[in-house]
Amino acid sequence: MNAHLVMRQTRLEQQAFWRNPEAAFFTAALPTGLLLTFGATSAGNKIPGRPELPSLTFFVPGILAFGIIVAAYGNLAATIAVLRSDGVLKRIRATPLQPGTYLAGHLTSVLVTSLAIAAATVALGWITFGVAPAHAAAFVALGVTLALGIACFAALGLAVSTVIPDGTAAGAITNGTYIPLALVSGTFNDNLHLPHWLDMIVTLLPIKALTDGLRAGYDPAVHRWPLANLIVLAAWMLVSIGLAHHYFRWESR
Repeated sequence: MNAHLVMRQTRLEQQAFWRNPEAAFFTAALPTGLLLTFGATSAGNKIPGRPELPSLTFFVPGILAFGIIVAAYGNLAATIAVLRSDGVLKRIRATPLQPGTYLAGHLTSVLVTSLAIAAATVALGWITFGVAPAHAAAFVALGVTLALGIACFAALGLAVSTVIPDGTAAGAITNGTYIPLALVSGTFNDNLHLPHWLDMIVTLLPIKALTDGLRAGYDPAVHRWPLANLIVLAAWMLVSIGLAHHYFRWESR
């Protein structure tokens, strides 16, 4: 695989992404907009049982997780499904560009977009609300969790794209799979209480693992790596890679 061609394809995908106002808004602007809106209305609130911490201490990493999920999972799965439905993926195979290079460009573009959203969210929380990772060592664990989270949800996006029947169903299926799960995973509310049986199930899901893993980096009481969360993310990533490799299609059925 030619690295120069991958970078060129990445640049083209980035240009197409940022020139699409709908994609740019829902993927990049929506998470930061939610952070600003809820941050401004709850700046004085405290975490129940921990009055020394403002509620935004856990809300910022929740929005950080949501932004990664939207970019690496929702946007990628919908984009690949639409490209397959429109016949673009099929035509790519008839060009001199290797299909693997084309797909690698998409994945690298997702990485660039996800990192940009993550950097904007962390900086916005820090500058606007004074919420930052708890200590210097937390930055390393936070970076590893982010990297694994992006890889996990990108793999999930590719896997889910294989079951989307056509481009018209892409948005409904992707949004319908991650938004409800984000709500029950406490992504927007760290004080969410679920029935024990449901909480056990949600704990095994990657959205909960990413959210809790990122929150560990912002929690001053946590001084160890979120290994359980990293294991869950790694497991989902490996399973998703296997499914995507086996079922990925370049043409519509």
